[in-house]
Amino acid sequence: MIRYFVLILLTSQLLACASINKATKAQNHLLAARDVENISAVQQWHMLGRLSVRNANKSWLTLLEWKHGALVDNLTLSTSLGGVVAKLGYSKHGMVMVDEKGVLQRVSEEQLKAMLGYTPPLEHLAYWVRGLPSPKKKVEMDKGQSMGVMRFKQEAWTIQLERFSEQGGLLLPGKITLLKDTLKIKLVIDEWLT
Repeated sequence: MIRYFVLILLTSQLLACASINKATKAQNHLLAARDVENISAVQQWHMLGRLSVRNANKSWLTLLEWKHGALVDNLTLSTSLGGVVAKLGYSKHGMVMVDEKGVLQRVSEEQLKAMLGYTPPLEHLAYWVRGLPSPKKKVEMDKGQSMGVMRFKQEAWTIQLERFSEQGGLLLPGKITLLKDTLKIKLVIDEWLT
């Protein structure tokens, strides 16, 4: 008789845990839907993080400071000791780059590709880094997502977002992974300044 009572008690506890998990998933989806509008409305933000890039031939790691404005994005890449490797400013009108020697030059997408070995998805990054698909292109959402991880595909890139936390009242990712062919770009955000 005691065995049956213990079995019923354990079963009820497992069912209670399962129902809590479903409620949490539903709340997360509602929170994400609510936050999309709020996140999209933010016109300026500032972020500090670490960026790693790996492809079939080479890999590198750098610190990243990203200042996003309504018209211009400014990215500063630096070493772990604080030495600036490069600064990149881009908008819909083009790109400028300042190298480690302080030389300012206009760069085209082709020149940037030659320097990096790949074409970075600059027009989409400001959306992806905030946990949003780019509204400019078709998106394919991953249906089999696990708790706390969001995945989607856009423009032949697979975007994986994780470590979501509330920053300034917004739910933002703390880790972004971009995959395309043999290329893997990973950004770990250390601090959001919205």
